[in-house]
Amino acid sequence: MRMWEVDDNRAMPSNLVLEQDFILRIRRLNRLGKPHLVINIALNATDSMQGGRGPMEKVQARLQAFAQSHDGVYAEMSNGDVFLTWPDNGAARALPDLVMSVVFPDGPVSEDTVALCRLIYRLPGDYALLRERTNHYIAAARTLLASENVISTAQILQSEAARGPLTAWGVTHIEKLLLDIDLPRYVRTQPIYEHQDDGRWSPLFEECYISFEELRRTHFPKMDIAVHEHLFLDLCQSLDRRLLAELTQRFDTASGRHLSLNLALTSVMGTVFAQFAHKVPRAEHSTIGFELHSGDLFQDFALTLNAIETLRHEGFKVLIDCVTPDMLGYLDPTAFNVDYIKLNVAKGLAAPLNDREMFTALSQIPREKLIFNRCDSEEALLTGVKLGVTRFQGWLIDDLARAQNEEPPLLEKGNRIDRS
Repeated sequence: MRMWEVDDNRAMPSNLVLEQDFILRIRRLNRLGKPHLVINIALNATDSMQGGRGPMEKVQARLQAFAQSHDGVYAEMSNGDVFLTWPDNGAARALPDLVMSVVFPDGPVSEDTVALCRLIYRLPGDYALLRERTNHYIAAARTLLASENVISTAQILQSEAARGPLTAWGVTHIEKLLLDIDLPRYVRTQPIYEHQDDGRWSPLFEECYISFEELRRTHFPKMDIAVHEHLFLDLCQSLDRRLLAELTQRFDTASGRHLSLNLALTSVMGTVFAQFAHKVPRAEHSTIGFELHSGDLFQDFALTLNAIETLRHEGFKVLIDCVTPDMLGYLDPTAFNVDYIKLNVAKGLAAPLNDREMFTALSQIPREKLIFNRCDSEEALLTGVKLGVTRFQGWLIDDLARAQNEEPPLLEKGNRIDRS
């Protein structure tokens, strides 16, 4: 459990997670008293030299890989600057120069440039100086937060301040943005189809989701949202809750449609879901399914079982989403009381489906529960048909369904395997 010392974090904004984490790290190293080398790379100070170093996010990626390969620790500040930390031993002597070659891979730079963008600290002796430097980043972040009273959230997310990987600061601002924009503009649907005995495609229900990439291109194009997975998932949860709130207000536009919606486990117990379940007529609950991400299932097992039971008690359908073929050797998704299991068979994941052990594992899943999701290759489609799968989702299936009235279906009845 993290313990915060009051004097270090008094009045610190709660979203300065990166700075807080780094303060904890250097304080712990100072208490240990063992020599450590800390190198601060001020990437913002070298923005005018991008021709020599490349875009900030690419430099950050190189520095992170360098730190990992040399047994160091990488820490990023809210503005994109970086701290790198190593035990200060004989092997560390060459690191300051090596770090500069990572920042500027095209060749040596002047001493003035080095002095501008690289600061070196040696713990424990330089602890006070390092804390002063960290306070500089905290003050800069506070200044930016104060400016938000004048500059709109939309403007901030379009500015240079939003360039680089997604941070807790970025998540906070995007969440604010979601309250101001016309969210239905970014809502999309994709059907789940059933492959009929005559080779035709019949839609069963539609997955309703927000087009994340279009939202990013329009409102925060300089931000890389997929670098830090835990922050990306937090943002996805915020989007899911916002979509659910929007549907609660406008359910008359979706009434009578068979839909599935993504929902985090924690949101099932939240007020947004409770309001949705109350607003939607009970008779229509059975037309709506909720997709739970497979990665959430074992984060809190009691919560998982409680959430599934709550959804079923309310009469909604339940789906497990993002199951991949390699998971089936370790996870039996049929042990959960759900209606459907969505197996991700994207191009990079389709090849193992023909493996004998994988084929056997797939054969254990009842066909009426299995959906081949992201089915965008004929290989995955033909494997599914061979297994007796009848439910598919993907761009390839969309194309086949649109074309089925114009030309003979790709898979004639004679190509199917008898599921009995």
